Amino acid sequence: MKEQFFFALSVTGPILVILILGVFFRRIKLIDDHFISIGNKLVFNVTLPCILFFGTATRPLNESLDVPLVVFGAVATVLIVVCLWWLAPFFVKDDKKGVFIQGAFRGNMGIIGIAMVLNAYGPEILPKISVYLGILTILYNILSVWVLHSNEQSYVTTLFKNPLIIAVVSGLVCSGFGIPIPAFVQDTGNYFSKMTLPLALVCIGGSLRWESFRVNQQDVVWPTVFKLVLIPVAATGAAIAFGFRGQDLGLLFLMMSAPTAVASYVMARQMTQYGEMAAAIVAMTTTINAFTVTAGLVVLQSNGYI
Repeated sequence: MKEQFFFALSVTGPILVILILGVFFRRIKLIDDHFISIGNKLVFNVTLPCILFFGTATRPLNESLDVPLVVFGAVATVLIVVCLWWLAPFFVKDDKKGVFIQGAFRGNMGIIGIAMVLNAYGPEILPKISVYLGILTILYNILSVWVLHSNEQSYVTTLFKNPLIIAVVSGLVCSGFGIPIPAFVQDTGNYFSKMTLPLALVCIGGSLRWESFRVNQQDVVWPTVFKLVLIPVAATGAAIAFGFRGQDLGLLFLMMSAPTAVASYVMARQMTQYGEMAAAIVAMTTTINAFTVTAGLVVLQSNGYI
């Protein structure tokens, strides 16, 4: 049991520490809203796309595309949203249903999910996780627009301008056609890639808003329970039943267990009147995530599944 615990701690511990440092840096005014805003833009538009592009472009296509893994993740996500749509009225008022559903299903795979998977399995898993993330990012955006009842078409029409999706597709094209990437370009991309996780995690820590939780306690508890406990347990149990084991099962568990994405707050603020509720869900799930993931990893590894 001790070995399993230390493995789990190696996956979640560094992430939790950097998040706490982000909170601390904000309190001592080492970083502010302007820094966080610029840092998030840099991560989303430059450094994270570098990780995804070079993770796929520099490896054979058959190493990047794991069809059973992607199909399972996509189908599970759709089924989760359908179930949440049916269950939401039991937990929140109807006008808050969309924010509740998005907070419960939309995980921060692009930052915390990737960080946990890389900590667990190393850079060799980058091609597989890049394609998985690219496809699920498209699905997440489509489902989020649907559950929030937006009549705006801007999210759909600009979906494929998403830098993460562009990076994955470009990487797959380079890989599939064998387009060589010059060494100096790879080195430059690797420098940017190494900035991604620490910068993003510091910005997430600095942007957590506890005031929102105090105001929205009743509406935050159940989305948190679904996001961190019920959904990972159900999805991982189904994956085990379908025969997933080892690295693939670990990847699915970690991605399904990621806390609520910061993007859910941005969309909720723009498309509903409950942005503060969404912010509180992000804060709560991000804070508790390390503990629930550690427990899950210990259980899965102790039973020989990963």
